[in-house]
Amino acid sequence: MIRKLRRRIILINMVMVSAVILVIVATVNINSYSNSKKSLERGLEMLLDKNAHELPPDGNKPPEDDNNSLKFEKKRFDGDEPMQISSYIIVTVNPDGSIADTQTNNVTMDEDDLKECVSEILKNGGGTGQLRDYSLMYVAKDTAQQKKIALASNSGIYSSLRNSLLISGAVFLGGLTVIFLISLLLSGLAVKPVKKAWEQQKQFVADASHELKTPLTVILANNNIMMSHSDSTVEQEKQWLESTQEEARHMKQLIDQMLFLAKSDAGSTAVQYSDVDFSETVEAAALNFEPVAFERDILIDTDIASGVILNGNRTQLNQLVHILIDNAVKYADSGTAVTICLHRKNDRAEFSVNNRGSVISKEDMEHIFDRFYRAEKSRTTKGYGLGLSIARRITEEMNGRLTAESNEENGTTFFVRLPEAK
Repeated sequence: MIRKLRRRIILINMVMVSAVILVIVATVNINSYSNSKKSLERGLEMLLDKNAHELPPDGNKPPEDDNNSLKFEKKRFDGDEPMQISSYIIVTVNPDGSIADTQTNNVTMDEDDLKECVSEILKNGGGTGQLRDYSLMYVAKDTAQQKKIALASNSGIYSSLRNSLLISGAVFLGGLTVIFLISLLLSGLAVKPVKKAWEQQKQFVADASHELKTPLTVILANNNIMMSHSDSTVEQEKQWLESTQEEARHMKQLIDQMLFLAKSDAGSTAVQYSDVDFSETVEAAALNFEPVAFERDILIDTDIASGVILNGNRTQLNQLVHILIDNAVKYADSGTAVTICLHRKNDRAEFSVNNRGSVISKEDMEHIFDRFYRAEKSRTTKGYGLGLSIARRITEEMNGRLTAESNEENGTTFFVRLPEAK
C-alpha cells in the first residue's frame, strides 16, 4: 500500500509539473515565433518604404536640403524593431498584374517562379503573408499607380523555431529528470508519517489480538472443564466460574480502552466539560490506592494544593489520575514511597507522580506512551500497555501536556500540566 501511494504521489506530481512546463515552453516558443514573424514583416515594410522614397513614381529624386541630404519621411515602428534584411526581392507590379520592375539584393530567383509568386500574392489580395512552397514571406503595398511587393526568405524564422524547440525539449527532459528525483525524495518524506501510522496500526491489531487471545483461551478452557463435569453443582465449579468472570472482566476493560483510543483517533469523543475541583479528585484517588499500596509495603506521600479548579471532564480527569497512580504503585519497589504532588504554576496546574523502581531506559522512554508498549518485556505485571496512551490522549484533549523522566537519582516521574479554569 505504501509503495502504491508513493508511486501515485510521484505520478501526480510529474503530470502536474509536466503540464505546467509544457504550457510555459509552448507559450515561450509561440511568442518567440510570433515576434520573429512580426519583425520580418516590419523589416519588409521598411524596405518598401525606403524603396518608395528612393524611387518616386515620377522618376525624380527627392529634393535636397541645405546639407545635400535626401529628405523622406521615416516610418515609426512601435513594439518590436524591424528585422534587418540583407537578402530580398522588391517587385513593382502594374495594375494588369504584369511585372514592371524587379530589384534584388543578395538573392536570385527564376523569372517563372517569380511570376507565379506574384500571381499567388495578387490572388490572395496582397497585404502580408507567406508562400510556403517557396519558403518566402511577402508584404504588398499599393502606390499611386502600381503595387510594390517585398519578398524575403522565412527559413530563418523556422530554423530559429526549430532550434528553440530542440533546446526546449532538452530543458524539458532535463527538468523532468530533476523533478522526478526531487519527487522521489519528497514522496518518501510525505509517506513517512503514513508508513509509521500504518505500521503502528498493524502492530496495534497484532497486539490487541494477542491480548484478547489469552483471556479467550482461558474462558474456553474453563468452559470445557465445566462441560466435562455435567453432574457437578455450581458450588463445585465455582473456581472455574470465577476464573471465567475475571477473564471476561479483563476483556471488557481492554475493549473499553481500545474503543476510547479509536474514538479519540476519529475525533468522535463528545464529552461534557465543566469546572472540576482537581484537588479533590487527586486526594480521593490517593486514598483509594492506599490499601493497594499498603499490601505491597509502599507508602503514599501526598503534597496537594487545595482549590485547583480545571475545566474538563470529571470522569476523564479521574481516569487520568488513576492511571498514573496505579502505574506508579504497580512498578514501585517494596519499601519505597509513591509521591503525589499538585501545585499551581503560571495559571497552570502541575500534577506529578513519582515512584522508586526500575529505571526506564532511554530507548524505552521514547516509546513509553505507545499503545501496547511495555518496558517490562516479561509482562509479569498485569496490564495491557494502553494506560499511558490513554493518559496522554486525555491530557492532550484538555490542551495539556504529559511527560516523563526516569533516572537513578530521582526515580521515575510523570508530569501533567493542565490549564486552570478561568
